[in-house]
Amino acid sequence: MYSLFRKEITSFFGSITGYLIAFVFLITNGLFLWVFPGTYNLLDAGYATLDGYFSLAPWIFLFLIPALTMRLFAEEKRSGTLEILITKPISLLQLVWAKYFAGLVLVLLCLLPTLVYFYSIYSLGNPVGNWDSGAAWGSFIGLFCLAAVYVAIGVFASAITDNPVFAFVVALFLSFAAYLGFEFVASLNWPSSVNEFLIELGINEHYLSVSRGVVDSRDLFYFIVFSFFFLLLTSIFLRQKQTAIIGQLRKMAILVVGLVLLAYILSVWFFRIDLTSEKRYSLSPISKQFISRLEAPVKIDIFLEGELPSGFRKLQQAVVEKIQDINAYADYQIRDELMDPYEMVSNTEEQKQLFERLVSLGLKPTDLRLQRDKGTVTKLIFPGAVIHYKDYEIGINLLKNNPSLSAEQNLNQSVETLEFELMRAFKLLVDDNRPTVAFMGGHGELGEPETRDIRQALSENFSLTDVVADELIQNTLPDAVVIADPVHAFSEKDKFYIDQYLMRGGNLLWLIDPVQVSLDSLSSGETTIAFPHDLNLNDQLFRYGVRVNTDLVQDVECVMIPVNTAPLGSAPKYTPAPWYYSPLLSPSQSHELSRNLNRVKSEFVSSIDTVGKNPAIKKSVVLHTSNYSRRVETPVEVSLQSINSPPARSLFSQSALAVGVLLEGQFISVFQNRMLGDFNTKNIEVLPQSKSAKMIVLADGSLIANQVSKRNGQIQTLPLGYDRYSQQTFGNKAFLVNAISYLCDDAGIMSLRTQVFKIRLLDKVQFREQRLFWQLLNVVAPLVLISLLGLIFNIVRRRKYGR
Repeated sequence: MYSLFRKEITSFFGSITGYLIAFVFLITNGLFLWVFPGTYNLLDAGYATLDGYFSLAPWIFLFLIPALTMRLFAEEKRSGTLEILITKPISLLQLVWAKYFAGLVLVLLCLLPTLVYFYSIYSLGNPVGNWDSGAAWGSFIGLFCLAAVYVAIGVFASAITDNPVFAFVVALFLSFAAYLGFEFVASLNWPSSVNEFLIELGINEHYLSVSRGVVDSRDLFYFIVFSFFFLLLTSIFLRQKQTAIIGQLRKMAILVVGLVLLAYILSVWFFRIDLTSEKRYSLSPISKQFISRLEAPVKIDIFLEGELPSGFRKLQQAVVEKIQDINAYADYQIRDELMDPYEMVSNTEEQKQLFERLVSLGLKPTDLRLQRDKGTVTKLIFPGAVIHYKDYEIGINLLKNNPSLSAEQNLNQSVETLEFELMRAFKLLVDDNRPTVAFMGGHGELGEPETRDIRQALSENFSLTDVVADELIQNTLPDAVVIADPVHAFSEKDKFYIDQYLMRGGNLLWLIDPVQVSLDSLSSGETTIAFPHDLNLNDQLFRYGVRVNTDLVQDVECVMIPVNTAPLGSAPKYTPAPWYYSPLLSPSQSHELSRNLNRVKSEFVSSIDTVGKNPAIKKSVVLHTSNYSRRVETPVEVSLQSINSPPARSLFSQSALAVGVLLEGQFISVFQNRMLGDFNTKNIEVLPQSKSAKMIVLADGSLIANQVSKRNGQIQTLPLGYDRYSQQTFGNKAFLVNAISYLCDDAGIMSLRTQVFKIRLLDKVQFREQRLFWQLLNVVAPLVLISLLGLIFNIVRRRKYGR
């Protein structure tokens, strides 16, 4: 076997054909990956990754490997030496293995110079070395597995003919059929179970998994069995006697049956090793739990197809890969399909209807600017997906559009939240019981018009109702209660029922204003007085663990408002000026409730302190100011004239003032050991300590209020968090939806928002200024390396046989 193996290696380096094949392979790779513009170009993609290389490799291999293997047996048959080999004291399978290993080593020798690509991406990372080496080497394992299958097919093709060219064509056809042929057949109108089976037979389904850096035992088993199948088939075709062939076919049939049984066992008991540094392709136990509850196949239409920039293609790839990860644990197939809305319709009217349907499903359109030869073109896209399950369909938005972040950060955050968005949708599809959210009334809280936008957003996932305090203690408790900007003081009786609701495991969202400011006076007279507003809640909130201060927060990071800067007697001229009393608050990046959210627009917000040392209560700041803020004690005069004479910048010396706090755990009742008097009119059992409960306190009632206007007697509302002057919608709605979702989250889905993926970008300045150098290095250096390898081989060979 070793002699045959060495003979094939020597033949490769001893003929010009071998070098020609290697050069064509390396030049093609170098040009597509480093020179030609397109989806495979690593420099144009801008990310420190070799994804383009591993996506291109299967197509390059379709020509490289058949060219390397076409002579292995065909040349032996044509020269008449095959009969001599068969008479040697080794089995036919050993003969085939010798040829197979020789072909596999030749492929690896051709791949060896491409390690220059690894060095280049490592050096171009921003900073240097900012790349995921685990994912890259894991992908190289996938490339080796793909080569192993292609070589086995090439060996088989070479064994059935004595014409190397015909063997090349057969190997090319069989390799392509094994790679994508089964998927083409599956695209026909077959039952879902048949489609799933056909797709699993194809190489592409298994290569896509391994090429990401995920080693799955089922994929490894597939590649081993597929390679061994063709090698065994090759040994059968080499047999001379028909009876021997029939006997081998019988053995092969028994072997196939055994392998099918083994494959079934491995589909139940399998392991997956995620080699990426952040384990980005691993699913949480919570996700596996929801996937196991699916009772039918799922179809996901992904509207990220067509002409897209590299960042959106990265998001598209991440969505497809995440669905593959989910499919690894699903009992029913989850099928995805990439769609371009512009290709789905034939005329403008159908396009309008399609867009309206996508909007009705909750998908948010966004403008995409594309660079063309004739200039910039703006295109409306829907970066989302529609999930079909049984008779239900639900839309999810895949792009997190945070205006304060760069495009790369937005896309990275979108990838981080993919699993959360998909699992939240699956929960809605498999869980018929929706949590109940109650809006409290009776104290001048915001009405339906002022909370219309947040109510509409919550209605997709929650059942909404309105209650007063003494209705909280019922047979079925609301999952969460929202107290939205109360105006009147709370009575002791109402405080008692709220307290006992909390003791029974209820969850509370407080949005309160401890300082009263008359906006009407401010808008008409330019000056008003801000003074403390006592809601009779201080003792209750203090006992729970927070103190809402009667101050106002000013922040350099704030909303801009138009101010007339024209001289008296001149036409008005409005210019933007900072309004420090309307801070743009930052959601905390250290908690799953508030991670990856846009800034929150506020108005006359106060600070919050955490108090008490109850070890059973965990306290987390979920909303805070910027690093340039300050507190102003009340009462204080608030005037629009302060815009013209702003406070000195040095006064804004306080950073990250807490304005929103989450408390969770076991609370102590405010009414413990107190005389209840007439509070307990319903004679309910008084609990001194709560079950596990959650509470969020926000020191600004306007955070939940959308703007309301009346036109022609009709009430019109603007989106929550919308700023008229900048025409920008801030993250109020997303933050509050997340807050209520966290309060009602018994399954732990919100914990999926803690995933952090590092952004790995190329140094744009370096590769822009040194682009030609890196192109030459990655096109020429591999050719030099393979030439040096051949030169060393021939020098050693001459010295050995020249003596």
